Amino acid sequence: MYFFLTGKYIQPLMNSRQIYIESIGAVTISKNRQATRFKITIRPDGTIRVTIPWIASFRSGETFLSEHIQWISQAKDKLAKKQCAPKLIQPGHLFSTRNFQYNVCSADVPRFKIRYSHREKCVNFEYPKNQLIESEELQSKLEVAIENVLRFDAKQYLPARITELASNLGYTYQKVTIKNNKTNWGSCSNRKNINLNLHLMRLSDRLIDYIIVHELVHTVIPNHGSEFKATMQKHFQDASEIEKELKKTKTGIY
Repeated sequence: MYFFLTGKYIQPLMNSRQIYIESIGAVTISKNRQATRFKITIRPDGTIRVTIPWIASFRSGETFLSEHIQWISQAKDKLAKKQCAPKLIQPGHLFSTRNFQYNVCSADVPRFKIRYSHREKCVNFEYPKNQLIESEELQSKLEVAIENVLRFDAKQYLPARITELASNLGYTYQKVTIKNNKTNWGSCSNRKNINLNLHLMRLSDRLIDYIIVHELVHTVIPNHGSEFKATMQKHFQDASEIEKELKKTKTGIY
């Protein structure tokens, strides 16, 4: 049994190490070839991960963790309070994509219905007037329906757009997958498989292109180091401003 501060190792692995800290719980320290800095991630389920550069030692990761125990504890408390408050889809205009306006409204319908209007370029998620918008049943139907329509919307545009951008800029990739990611806009694997978040469709064309190119650049440069930043700057002169805008934009509909 190994000890670190008030914690103990509970799972030693080749590329990651999990320890237990009494005040915050289990923490996974993980080495990542793409990481250029130390990073703490607290997931919605409360699990904690410390990501460190591949060449960094686990001891340096433990030191970094020890310096941020109080911050992690406070962040977990805020997350717990936030999750206690119910997230509800409300009537009205939800958001717009490049193809449709998404609206939620009550209507004279016997049951939940999705109604497209190609003339008005909108999709309405209609529910019976006698049904409460707060009901778990309706909220569940809305969430599933909105995701499905948004996925269909995304598949009509994103695969064709990434093909176009890759061809224009001279990049290659294996395949593209559309996913409902909760924490990122996209990702690229070591095999050059690219995942794109279906919620990209809620962004402007400029931001969509930026994220697609971001993942295409990762097919050549797997990290976020100086070479990667310089390449993104070459493709987008306002890359720093775009990054700031993306940080203010949530990946979900709430």
